[in-house]
Amino acid sequence: MPLPTALRDELAANRRDERELAERDKRRGIALWILACCGWSWLGIFCLAWSMHTSDMRYAEPAFWAGLAIGNGGVLFTLLAAYRWGERHGYW
Repeated sequence: MPLPTALRDELAANRRDERELAERDKRRGIALWILACCGWSWLGIFCLAWSMHTSDMRYAEPAFWAGLAIGNGGVLFTLLAAYRWGERHGYW
């Protein structure tokens, strides 16, 4: 037995609204992950730049290696967390 037209239209409207909310949450989440990756990159670049501009090797070498670790490691772990987040929410 088919659903009444009014009920079917109401269910379709509810699903459309839910889909729009889900898409909005997905876009917001992806934008936040992108900003986090940019933040890690800029922090790593800052450490690398500081290592080039300091004249004391006791500070320059650790800052250089920290810049590499922060810039690359931060982005890597952020991307892995974003992937797990997307799987948990069913985006991919």
